[in-house]
Amino acid sequence: MIPALRDVSLIILIVPTMLCLLIPLALLLGTNWLLRKGRRALPPKLQSVHQTLRRVDAAVDRAGEKVVRSFVSAEARVVTTRTWWHKLWQPISKVKP
Repeated sequence: MIPALRDVSLIILIVPTMLCLLIPLALLLGTNWLLRKGRRALPPKLQSVHQTLRRVDAAVDRAGEKVVRSFVSAEARVVTTRTWWHKLWQPISKVKP
């Protein structure tokens, strides 16, 4: 009788342990399933993100070129004016004793 009760007590102890081990197993399998599904769904979304970032980058480059172009032309005018002014007044300053 005691060996039979020992077997029953082992079964009673093993069943809850096995049930507790099913929870982490279910979590691992669920995580694996979600990762596989996510990896299939992500590439098209990432491509659209890359395209959007390329468009934003191109717009920023165009805006930067417009801003810089005005500064470059203003500086070129200043340099041209200074050069013209120095060439104009240089001969006059040499003439004076």
